[in-house]
Amino acid sequence: MRNVGFLTIGQAPRPDLSAGIEAALPGTARVRHAGVLDGPDPARSAERLAAVPGRPTLITRLAAGVTGTLDEAAVGEVLQERVDALEGEGVDTVVLLCTGEFPALRTRRALLVEPDALLTAYVRGVLDGVPVGVVVPLPEQVAAARDKWRGIAPTPEFATASPYAPDETELLGAARELLDRGAAALVLDCMGYADRHWEALRAGGVRVPVLTSSGVTGAMTGPLLA
Repeated sequence: MRNVGFLTIGQAPRPDLSAGIEAALPGTARVRHAGVLDGPDPARSAERLAAVPGRPTLITRLAAGVTGTLDEAAVGEVLQERVDALEGEGVDTVVLLCTGEFPALRTRRALLVEPDALLTAYVRGVLDGVPVGVVVPLPEQVAAARDKWRGIAPTPEFATASPYAPDETELLGAARELLDRGAAALVLDCMGYADRHWEALRAGGVRVPVLTSSGVTGAMTGPLLA
């Protein structure tokens, strides 16, 4: 029996981020949820970890529906505390619900599933040579995304659209922009993008392959835990 911990950079639980991955897990898996902003005052925690101009930025949403931006490095420090706590509770697999890069994050014994590594490896292996368009939530994330995707050839094109927008108009615009720039496949590089975003692109006439972070993470994680 696997003890799986889903770890979000916001408040837990985030079923909108984890549901697709949970569906790919063995039926015997026991699931726990934890978040960087868990606690009596998540808004204050978000202020303490707020994004810093010029530094890598992450986007999250609180349970109250408020969207906020966080400093990636500061989040990484709290993530390590949460990972340690989950392991102390007997979790043997930790699944991050974020595609940010956290190179210093470690586990003592548990398997650590990092969507950013899975997503880039999948694209590199499956879409080698295919022009890829990458959608990230915020304009200030594009520079870090270019660095993250630097090993992909040809060099990806980038556009932005928040997964937490009230509708998918912005996402459709970003997709069409990338297609006009030659993209033959799209990658939605944030765990906030869900099945409804994929469905909106299909309904909007986008016919190229569209990869969501959660979809790839679920498909690659489930067999590991069977």
